[in-house]
Amino acid sequence: MENSIIYEQPLNERMRTFLRLEHLFTQTAYNRRGFSIWDSRATITGLIQILDILSRSDLKNEILQELERLQTSLAGLRNIPGVDRKQLDSVLTQIEHAQRDIHKQTTPFGQMLREHEMITSLRQRSTVTGGDCNFDLPAYHCWLKRDPEKRIAELETWFESLDNVQKPITLILAILRESTDPVELVAEQGFYQQNLDTSSPIQLLRIILPYDSPVFPEISAGKHRFSIRFLLPQGSKRPVQTEEAVTFDFCTCAI
Repeated sequence: MENSIIYEQPLNERMRTFLRLEHLFTQTAYNRRGFSIWDSRATITGLIQILDILSRSDLKNEILQELERLQTSLAGLRNIPGVDRKQLDSVLTQIEHAQRDIHKQTTPFGQMLREHEMITSLRQRSTVTGGDCNFDLPAYHCWLKRDPEKRIAELETWFESLDNVQKPITLILAILRESTDPVELVAEQGFYQQNLDTSSPIQLLRIILPYDSPVFPEISAGKHRFSIRFLLPQGSKRPVQTEEAVTFDFCTCAI
């Protein structure tokens, strides 16, 4: 899917949480190896947002339930003709390892970082606009002035402690995204609507457009159907629906 833009629409709160965490992990992975103070500041801001999501008491069960659901569904494919047994067994083994690692986790996700004095202070100040200024948190200012390599090494250690939540979410989303091949559809006058098959657990919708497409999708989805309006940006004004037919690739991710 090179030279494409992919738009995703989660269909339940579990997927919304997983996609937000994936976004934050990707963002912080990009920033945390940078040598500048502003790279580290951006990484810490993302880390605090990750910890806010991880503070949900039900997140561990949500991940385990999704892994178990995928495991049960995929195991049922073993006897279907044409299924690549070797690849299927590899995915099931990855799921088993993820489940094992989560069960070995005896404390809440991110607990070590929530007990870190500087991170705690930053979390408390995160609700104040500009609350992480140098005069607000001199300890943070001092940490930022450390040797960049030592600062980056500490950030890497902090994020390694979150592998037990990042890896299973990455696995879950990869399995879902690869669960179906895209189909080509056409939105006449920039609008498309379709009923959803409620007998299958659809988790995620994906719309794929060429990289240079002038439009973007506005997706509205409920339990029984979804609709897509393709909009044209209007600078500082409200986008308008295109009157042209839009050809796009579409994936309904369900296992």
